[in-house]
Amino acid sequence: MEISDPTLAYLLVILGLTGIGIEAVTPGGFIPAILGIISLVFGVIGVVDIGPTAIGLGLLLLAIALFISAVAFHAYRPLSIAGVVSLVASGIWMFDRDTDPTSIIAVTIGSVALGLFMLFVIERASETRAAPVRYGPEDLVGMEGDIRVPLRPDGQVFVDGALWQARLADPDARLGIGEKVTVTEVSGLTLVVAPWPQTNQGEK
Repeated sequence: MEISDPTLAYLLVILGLTGIGIEAVTPGGFIPAILGIISLVFGVIGVVDIGPTAIGLGLLLLAIALFISAVAFHAYRPLSIAGVVSLVASGIWMFDRDTDPTSIIAVTIGSVALGLFMLFVIERASETRAAPVRYGPEDLVGMEGDIRVPLRPDGQVFVDGALWQARLADPDARLGIGEKVTVTEVSGLTLVVAPWPQTNQGEK
């Protein structure tokens, strides 16, 4: 397949690089990487057919380096904005403007849109990685909960905003809906519970 339109060829290249970049920053989705690889292959074919300039390729490599540096040095906005500027300049001068000019408007809009989207993904990924690790079920020990399905001795309790399978520590005990319990142990995905101290219930 031959892609002879300079603007389309360049936009396919940066779209492909954006998809691959998103997968690198937030791995596990696969779809951005697959779409990115397909776009990049077609874009590279078009670029090679038309013939890129050295300055255009240099600016594109600089843009890639700036985005990588933004992630590596946690200077997301300044380096990413510099990367967007480099992308725009790369698109304008990727090909000989006398024989195969790209559309300055289309290249600018496309580069800015994809660059800012990449910045958004980078910032969201960094916020997720910096967020504190959520506790596991074992950290529920000692928390108070309400019975939602009677414990006889198995049932369900509502603890820390979630509904859990539960079992009374005393197999002969019975508790009804609405009564309070305390988590004493976690067994797999089942909480082992005991009645909330009567002194606390009396205070309410």
